[in-house]
Amino acid sequence: MFSIDNSQYLRSGFTLGKGSKLFQDIERDIIKIVFWDKRVTQSQLVAATKIPQQTVSRLLKGLTQSHVLRQTDEMIPNPKGKPGFGIELNPNYAYTFGVSILLDAIGVAVMDFAGNVIATKFSEMDDMSIAHALEATEALVKALSEECKLDDTRVLGMGVGISGFFSSMDGKMNTHHMLEEWSQVDIVDIISNHFKLPTWVVNDGTGAAAGEGVAGVGRQYKNFVYLFVSSAFGGGVVTNTEVLRGTYGNAGELGDMLPSKIYAHPNLELLKRILKKNGVKFSSIYNLHEEFDPDWPGVEEWIFKVQDSFDLVATCCSALLDAEAIILGGHIPKELAEMVIPRIDVYAQFRRGAKRPMPKIVVSGVQKHPVSIGAATIPLRELCL
Repeated sequence: MFSIDNSQYLRSGFTLGKGSKLFQDIERDIIKIVFWDKRVTQSQLVAATKIPQQTVSRLLKGLTQSHVLRQTDEMIPNPKGKPGFGIELNPNYAYTFGVSILLDAIGVAVMDFAGNVIATKFSEMDDMSIAHALEATEALVKALSEECKLDDTRVLGMGVGISGFFSSMDGKMNTHHMLEEWSQVDIVDIISNHFKLPTWVVNDGTGAAAGEGVAGVGRQYKNFVYLFVSSAFGGGVVTNTEVLRGTYGNAGELGDMLPSKIYAHPNLELLKRILKKNGVKFSSIYNLHEEFDPDWPGVEEWIFKVQDSFDLVATCCSALLDAEAIILGGHIPKELAEMVIPRIDVYAQFRRGAKRPMPKIVVSGVQKHPVSIGAATIPLRELCL
């Protein structure tokens, strides 16, 4: 996950703390708890952070005066003492943009400071060259800014999700062959210079996993593996609510678990080919959520072909990571995911008549635009969480 120096492009609407940080570490500790719990009391913050009560009170006063936090009228019960007023993030304090650079489409999402998705826009494209993609992204960003009446001085930054893997520690990516012009270039530099915003870039599956942890069912789990089913197959890993990056930023490359000559990769291009052979056509994988029919001839064939692949990946993730959940997402239709999940067999040895605790396997809660929504969470995670 690579970014520019945040201090270069932070807008005048924000006051920096020490160095180039938006918040001091002690303030981030409080913001992080409020973000994940959504609403807390001062006494709960004291208990969770182990920071002295007077210090917490002083920090809350400052964060409230700067409109980062706000106090609600609701009183929250306290089992160990007096009830307290609720404290929550001010969603209007700041906004982020998330951009998905897919194989044949651009998506943009806007997220508020509390992690709520405000709006999304999406455009399928024939030309994914850098110049054309930047032009399309700029148009979508402008349209969203106008429709949502965003104050551009309150934009924290931009996250970008793109199909590929990082080839070294310099942030350059070996992208899918359909994104040839984006390969081995400084994507962060290109995007940040164009939009004059702090920018981060992640693999599309990693981005989707990050978004699932904030805006989907992944928020219910501190540790989960996200299976990204799209034109290709990949994924991401979230551990203790943090996105696992790995040495180069390539953690979660689940497709590499599956030698292609042995296992069929469970992607939607394979589904498209099988359906076409059976006389079924659909407009694009991005519209499958609306168009999918579980009775289409060829659906069961696809499930049969990819079942062993899902079994292997789920078993490896369960054994290696001991995750709470495995989440099936990406652009796979919810109905198709619900057909696949009951058939996934996660192997584990029996010992004294019992298996080790197994992860739940569930459908993603982010049904549309998972990459751009996920990318929008990256500035929040980097600057505030």
